Amino acid sequence: MNLEKVILYSSQIKVDELQQLVFKGEYAAKHLIYVFDESAIHAEDSSLFLAVAKALSNQKLSFVLVSTALTYENVHEGIALCPTIDEAHDLIELEAIQRDLEE
Repeated sequence: MNLEKVILYSSQIKVDELQQLVFKGEYAAKHLIYVFDESAIHAEDSSLFLAVAKALSNQKLSFVLVSTALTYENVHEGIALCPTIDEAHDLIELEAIQRDLEE
C-alpha cells in the first residue's frame, strides 16, 4: 500500500499551478494534501480541484483539500475535504485500505 504524501499550501502554490504540476507528473505516485488558506473558493478553483482529484484517482491516489473555512457545499462532489492535516492523513489511509479491499 502506497502512502507517500505531499503537502502543499495555497500560500506557496496557486490552484492553477497545482493542476499543471499534477498533470505534468511532478508528484507521481504520491497522494496530495492541499492546504487551502483562503476563506472562499471561486467556481473555477473548485473545478480545477476536481480535475486534480480525478487525475489522481485514476492513478489510485488521493487528493485531499484541507480548509477550516470551506464546507462540502463550497466544493464539487468528488473532492475530499478535511479541516486538519491529521484528518487528511487518516482519510488517505482509509481510501488506500478501501482500494486494496476492492482489488
